[in-house]
Amino acid sequence: MSDGCVKVLLIEDNPSDEQMVRLMLQQARGFTFELECADRLSKGLERLTHGRIDVVLLDLLLTDSRSLEAFTKTHAAAPHTPIVILTVLVDESLAAKALQLGAQDYLLKHELHGPMLVKALRYAIERKRGQDAQVRDRQLLQTLMDNIPDAIYFKDANSRFIRINRGLAKKHGFADPALIEGKTDADMFSEAHAKQALADEQQVMSTGLPLVGIEEKETWPDGSVTWVSTTKMPLRDASKRIVGTFGISRDITKRKVVERALAERTHQLREKNLLIENELKMARELQQAMLPHEFPRIPPGASEAESALQFSSVYIPAGTVSGDLFDVVRISDTAVGVFICDVMGHDVRAALVTAMLRAEVEERSRTATDPGQLLTQINRILAGMLKETGVTMFATAFYMVADVARGQLSYSNAAHPLPLHLIHRSGKVEPLKNPVMRRTGPALGLVEDAVFTTNQRPMADGDRVVLFTDGIIEAEANDETAYGYERLTTAVRKRIKLPTGVLLQELIDDARQFSARQNFEDDICLVGMDVKRANANGEPSRP
Repeated sequence: MSDGCVKVLLIEDNPSDEQMVRLMLQQARGFTFELECADRLSKGLERLTHGRIDVVLLDLLLTDSRSLEAFTKTHAAAPHTPIVILTVLVDESLAAKALQLGAQDYLLKHELHGPMLVKALRYAIERKRGQDAQVRDRQLLQTLMDNIPDAIYFKDANSRFIRINRGLAKKHGFADPALIEGKTDADMFSEAHAKQALADEQQVMSTGLPLVGIEEKETWPDGSVTWVSTTKMPLRDASKRIVGTFGISRDITKRKVVERALAERTHQLREKNLLIENELKMARELQQAMLPHEFPRIPPGASEAESALQFSSVYIPAGTVSGDLFDVVRISDTAVGVFICDVMGHDVRAALVTAMLRAEVEERSRTATDPGQLLTQINRILAGMLKETGVTMFATAFYMVADVARGQLSYSNAAHPLPLHLIHRSGKVEPLKNPVMRRTGPALGLVEDAVFTTNQRPMADGDRVVLFTDGIIEAEANDETAYGYERLTTAVRKRIKLPTGVLLQELIDDARQFSARQNFEDDICLVGMDVKRANANGEPSRP
């Protein structure tokens, strides 16, 4: 229909009947009809090919077609156009057959009047629209049921299947979905799964509330297990009364297998990480235990306050374990050795190397009293070990022997930052360097046959030495400027009158303030040595 005008095609070869229909339509109230006529079926069919006909009024007794043949041909030519039969044939079986084949009404000419005709045409159009809509909906539903791989089902109030799609039939090994109709989950799954499914469906029917996206474990009679994501809804009839359930299930077995494998892998990784954390914790505790907690006293038996040499330290690992190490060992009744090193890295390998270096220092310092000789021996051992393992590592180190009987510092350097000598008499702060050569020896572990030299300088009462690793001088500000050796030296000069323990802590605070960071990115190790007395007898110096 367009603009409220109903276009009617009358296929009728009797002129008087045509005139009757035309008059009835012209007299219709509330409706506007546009009538086109064809006196042959062939002409009518030709007209239908051009479309734009709202309803066909068809006589079954035509010159070129008789009885139901006229209807079947017309219906085939225009399957979506409603057809009302207008005939003189009083035949109930014929009328019933025509209606079964798709005719919208069966009108007898001798009973026809205007209101009846108008009503029949109007109802035919509306009824045909409804029928076409139903057909379209059924086709869409069937297309969905036939092609979607997910399982779709409808069940009655007793949880019996009343309709399923091909996807569900295929899942259960049936070629025809109709073969499952009337069955229940108990016919296809294990008892436990069937009971759970029945309980879910009874809950949906009793509450009227859907279950959306629930994950179901399906246990099959052979013991195999699959998983589905299911949505179950209440099935209602035309009066909205709940008469069963319907739903859709998607197989998620592969996803669940992956999830379980991932969960198991995650659990294993968590266990391994916990093991690693415990091992690192133990390594940290062992490394902390290797650090000196009590220092040698000179002479032996003296109290800490009476010792000619006194020590302070600050040790801050950047990670769980550290590559920094220091040690203070007794050389004789009047001399101690101070060793500080920085192994490349902050991992367990670095910590293991520090442990090895500490053991070598403590063992060889008893015989190799010359610092250069000791570093030469340790370098040869470390380089040989690293060569055997194929690992590229190195360590910077500084070893110093302080002998109060001689009033002398002896030291050797393996590419380590130069310690600072705080000279009490002059108030100067000077680096402990080679007075002849500016270069230090190579880092330990790089050159197996390297020979390290020993240097000496005098020490006196009140002198102090500050040893450190490069973590503090490499602390960076936000603009990536390093704290640096010169800034550290300046900070020491400004605080030269502070007690050594306080001085070390303030150096840490100054580096933190410079970098504007609470934590350092590298390990920090500072060792301070106070020379309280430096003479041959270990007695207080006299003016």
